[in-house]
Amino acid sequence: MPVGLDCGTCFLVSARQGDDGQVNTSSVRDAFLEIEGADASVLNMLKMSNVSYVQGENNNLYIVGEAAVSLSNLMKLEARRPLSRGILSPGELEAEKMLIILIRSVLKAPTVENETVFYSIPAKPIDRDIDILFHEAILKRILEALQYKAVSMNEGAAVVFAEAGKDNFTALATSCGSGMCNTALVYQTMVGSAFSISIGGDYIDSSAAKATGSTATRIMSIKEKGVDLLNPADGDPKTLREREAIVVYYKNLIHQVIDGVKREFRKGSSKIELPESLPWILSGGTSLAKNFLEFFKIELDKDRSSFPLNISEVRMAKNPLNAVAQGLLIAAMNE
Repeated sequence: MPVGLDCGTCFLVSARQGDDGQVNTSSVRDAFLEIEGADASVLNMLKMSNVSYVQGENNNLYIVGEAAVSLSNLMKLEARRPLSRGILSPGELEAEKMLIILIRSVLKAPTVENETVFYSIPAKPIDRDIDILFHEAILKRILEALQYKAVSMNEGAAVVFAEAGKDNFTALATSCGSGMCNTALVYQTMVGSAFSISIGGDYIDSSAAKATGSTATRIMSIKEKGVDLLNPADGDPKTLREREAIVVYYKNLIHQVIDGVKREFRKGSSKIELPESLPWILSGGTSLAKNFLEFFKIELDKDRSSFPLNISEVRMAKNPLNAVAQGLLIAAMNE
């Protein structure tokens, strides 16, 4: 059976159909922590804790996944990511090595020879000069080394495959991740237009931190504890200023997505056949903020008069964190 693999900046998620016909997903946080010159006591602690780690040169240890984030806070060290802003981190020398370990942990070994895996890639950003070809090629090389037949697919289009079956696979979809926001306009499974903006949840964290004199880690913690985008005053008074900043940068991110759709559709509208109206589907970890859907609708309504598409409804994916992986699985099964 084929498998779908969402290669996100914050999480790697796989989706595979079980013998009972149900879709099973597996995820791992896209992070690792390097401990230099670890002694025997550290090694014993990790073994007792059943933490995933890899031994490197000079007694260096690499802890991967969720444990890397937890231990980084405990040991006051900095967890690192193999992926940054949606692609392979250009300044991270250990990126490919760690990515192999993380991918292997969510994919496991192929169940049949030359098993097909559809993996996600971002669309070319419209706000930053990035060539995703190298990122796509490295992922393909890793997956083929794990004995899979690897096929890339646009991340936004995967959301349509997962969520727009009742709409004849015709929809506008945006996957709001940590590193990027990917948007695709799909008509009956065919991608008519796709683009990304190179900001996401990480942008909100870093921008709100600069605005309030805080740190991105602290902002991320406040955000993950829950921020009501329609009522930032709801919460601890000590973090009100940070929550207000988070809302400001959420609003900016949403408008950049909306402006991107307007710009890209006008550029290629003559090449795309569309129905009278179509839904807009939202997914991704950054869309999990409280009242994100309502907040998005309010901001979209401000642009309705100049928006080039007739949007029948804006709705959330049933499972925003797993939608991309599930859509990749559906595409792989159809292939």
